[in-house]
Amino acid sequence: IMGTENMQKLNLRSGVADDAEAIFEVMEKAFRVEKNSDRWHSWYNLAVRDAQRFRVLEVDGRIAGVALITHERLCVGSCEIIKGDVGEVSVLPEFQGKGYGSALMRDVVQWMRDNDYDISRLGGYSIFYRRFGYVPFPRRLVEFPIEPANAGANIISVEERFRPPEGLPGKVRPYDASRDAVRRDELYQMFNKGRSGSIVRDFNPNAKLPKKPSAPNPLRIVYETDGIVEGYLSAGDDGRSIGEVTFNPSCPDAFVGLMKQILHVAAERGANSVSSCLPFEPAVLSILTGANIAFKLIERQGGHASNMIQIVNLASLLNKITPELESRLRSTSVADWRGEIEIGFESQRVGLRVGNGNITASVCVGDEAFHMQTDQGTLMKLLFGILSFEEADIFDRKSITPSAAAVLSAWFPRQCAASGPWG
Repeated sequence: IMGTENMQKLNLRSGVADDAEAIFEVMEKAFRVEKNSDRWHSWYNLAVRDAQRFRVLEVDGRIAGVALITHERLCVGSCEIIKGDVGEVSVLPEFQGKGYGSALMRDVVQWMRDNDYDISRLGGYSIFYRRFGYVPFPRRLVEFPIEPANAGANIISVEERFRPPEGLPGKVRPYDASRDAVRRDELYQMFNKGRSGSIVRDFNPNAKLPKKPSAPNPLRIVYETDGIVEGYLSAGDDGRSIGEVTFNPSCPDAFVGLMKQILHVAAERGANSVSSCLPFEPAVLSILTGANIAFKLIERQGGHASNMIQIVNLASLLNKITPELESRLRSTSVADWRGEIEIGFESQRVGLRVGNGNITASVCVGDEAFHMQTDQGTLMKLLFGILSFEEADIFDRKSITPSAAAVLSAWFPRQCAASGPWG
């Protein structure tokens, strides 16, 4: 902040309901949002509904900067960690360039560290956010091009390629919350079982359903067979972006039917492609291949504006997942291994003491500890199974004995991982 006088006028706190109008004003003016546009209405409703989820920066009693923190629980095997998704970071134009944005971000990171958050994600100007501990992290997308296809001497038109689904045992129909909401949540649990990185949703089979049927929406659909819903899909932007797709893994036809229907809708609306945060998983991608649905796997890396992550509190994170690490170790030939392994990256390091089948996290390590040091992005990939220990870039790997390396291999295998929470 410029000057001691300004420092004395600065106040950082959590938002309250009475801040809604001021929070909205900051976002509206900082991003120059057109009045009565979709974003304008969306942000106004957000400020009114969720003012308490914002951190606000006051100067002379006026709210001059805001940042939204969304609380999400993520799976790591059978365990859960907490992610803070940071968004709508904004400062009123007349306060920009004076260090207030930096003060706000330092506060956001410290607030998450003080409130039991383990990791954080945001998207934005990478040079700026690197200052506060964030590093670029790949964003994974499955993209479905909507274009004619060359088949020898013939060209198959878009209309021909993207017909509605035909010949399947079930049917696609609009989603109706009054009938489908509980089943939708059940399908989410089935589809994401054991998938690290997926968002945890509490499932209540006795949840009350809306009394009135939902208005039909061609961008929010289900696949039904013999009266049982086996898949759900929601999309936005005229079908160009799939927000969620879940299905019963034992009913791949549901996935095929939903994808063919949404691609048909998107083609009718003039889209050139459809993107989705589907997991890069053979069991999922092979269904698309078998149904002759063309797709591309895209992993966006870096750039001036990029997807970014930060491990806010490594000690808390590792402590929460020790039951999963213990479970992974029990089924291996080194289940009886005893010793200590320090895991970490540049600014954070934590020791894991192993013995009698138990693992204990500690910020202090002994002289005999083995050290698995890497960079923050690689460690995140290890934690969620995007990389295995054998594949990862580990500093001074040769100093780790074969038995300790076997323990690390058991802890960090390559496995099915969700894609959505990182994008």
